[in-house]
Amino acid sequence: MTEPLGAPATSAESKPLVDKAGCKRVVTLIAEQLHETDPQAMRLLHRIVRVVGPEQALVELQQTLEVEAAGGMMTLDGSRRRTPGGAFFFQVHGKYPRTRGKKPQGKKPAQETPAGTTKEGKTEQQQQPAPFVWADRIRACDEIGTEKGQATTVKITLIGRPGKIIDRGTCIMTSMKNTKTPMLPKGMPAPSTFQTNYVVYMASKQWKNVAESIKDEEDMLIVEGFPQLDPETSSIAVFATNTTTKKLQAAKRAKPD
Repeated sequence: MTEPLGAPATSAESKPLVDKAGCKRVVTLIAEQLHETDPQAMRLLHRIVRVVGPEQALVELQQTLEVEAAGGMMTLDGSRRRTPGGAFFFQVHGKYPRTRGKKPQGKKPAQETPAGTTKEGKTEQQQQPAPFVWADRIRACDEIGTEKGQATTVKITLIGRPGKIIDRGTCIMTSMKNTKTPMLPKGMPAPSTFQTNYVVYMASKQWKNVAESIKDEEDMLIVEGFPQLDPETSSIAVFATNTTTKKLQAAKRAKPD
């Protein structure tokens, strides 16, 4: 096995990377090697370096890179190969459970009784759990494995302005993109912020119903449809089942019964 990548020098002239700045350098190095830029992943890397130490974190990185060079690490159900970052987090979490996170610091707990409960009667297990962060999803998905449920109905709604319209006779295509994340319920992980592309497929009749209205720059297209990942175009294909616009909806509501 080769010497751990970036292992700190131990000579008298060079101090081990144990100070705050040194830890930050190690985190940056690991992130570059794993191609991780997501803020949640970066915070998790900082936590790992703090818990296991810079030197051991570099050892774990070296082992991950060796696994990658040998063909990579598969998920528990064998359905896909983990990303380098996913392999690193899985490996470290398995050896050092404390790297998964710790309970947030709050008020000092009430005095415990011999039975292990507080004066308020709450057990330690009832205290607030550690927050679930986006980077932790990889291990959670691995735990799900092949025990997946069945979705009987899947629907997506896009609201916005369409891009260039491509007419293929019986089918109309356009593209829309999204870079914003809405306010999510408390307790859910915040996803990484990156552009998501949607390619919309509409029957020509569906487009005719909205083509005139959408010429108004202030109007918004509303598409309901079935989504499906399309890796070849790096987008989500949306097969429209219903199309309208905000102004057409408003006009319909304004009509007397």
